Amino acid sequence: MSPRLGARLAALLVPATLLLPVAAHAEKVVSEDSVGDVVTLADGSTDLQDAVPAPGYGGVDVVRTSVAHGATRLRLTVSFRALERDPLQFTVFRISTPRGTFDVLVERLGGKPISSMDRRGKTVECGGLRSKVDRGADTLTTSLPTSCLDAPRWVRVGVGAVGVAAQAESPDLAAVYADDAHRDGTVRDALAKSPKVRRG
Repeated sequence: MSPRLGARLAALLVPATLLLPVAAHAEKVVSEDSVGDVVTLADGSTDLQDAVPAPGYGGVDVVRTSVAHGATRLRLTVSFRALERDPLQFTVFRISTPRGTFDVLVERLGGKPISSMDRRGKTVECGGLRSKVDRGADTLTTSLPTSCLDAPRWVRVGVGAVGVAAQAESPDLAAVYADDAHRDGTVRDALAKSPKVRRG
């Protein structure tokens, strides 16, 4: 091939390649959490100081979280040791951005997960907020448009899971189980957060 012909082909192909669709990119951060680090608040207590280890309860035991921050959507995936099959379960995402903090609550009460969002205690309407459960993979995935978060440059995400179940030794009594995805065996009022995940 002559240099002149090669230059002519390049001149034709380069503009064509610029028209090809570009794959959406998202920065993704995956965090691992210890297995068996669930705690329980039994006997109706609401004080986190009363929490005791409950390593045998897998229904809210977070083992991995994934935060994928794309140009237009934020995708949050939580992997559980054994996602509760007959749930009274809540997963909370605390999303910190340069402009403030948002809370996303996903309720699993037996049917499809119900998602809601607020900021400083006030409901945020976010039409593209979606959550789904994959029981085979023991995962909960929530995604939302980044426009609902004011299109931030970066996010930090805290993840907490809470479940309510009958106590094996006293079926008439319910116990509360909880796990913080970024702490080992400890649950506090404030969720620990992931590193910054910048917009892809």
